[in-house]
Amino acid sequence: MIETLFVSNSTWRSSKSGIKAPNSSSCSQENKVLDPKKSQNIAIMLRALNATKEEVCRALLDGQAESLGSELLEMLLKMAPSREEEIKLKECREDAVSKLGPAESFLKAVLAIPFAFKRVEAMLYITNFDLEVDYLKTSSSSSEESSAP
Repeated sequence: MIETLFVSNSTWRSSKSGIKAPNSSSCSQENKVLDPKKSQNIAIMLRALNATKEEVCRALLDGQAESLGSELLEMLLKMAPSREEEIKLKECREDAVSKLGPAESFLKAVLAIPFAFKRVEAMLYITNFDLEVDYLKTSSSSSEESSAP
């Protein structure tokens, strides 16, 4: 809120209703697409991933759940942008991509993949499937043993 008070007038345009709103070129300024706190959190997670955006995108395109692992897939789900953020990232022109921060750049690359976060959910399900089945087997056998007369 305070940042909006000190923004240069050149970055604002007047709408027909007289209310001022930021220009649509907001994606050209670094870290302006995502909330600054969310952007920082995503940047920290990206450093912890030890994987490049190209490796992540290739694994998502190829459906290689085992190459990413469940922890990385869970982190990717936490990074999912809101609908508004997704629209802003998709609207960014290619010449403005170089001005995006690391978090926005990563998300823009991931969003270029069709149904990227649905793929992440499916891959996470595949990765965790065997663990879930084993858990259900042990819990059902435990309940059978405890209910046996």
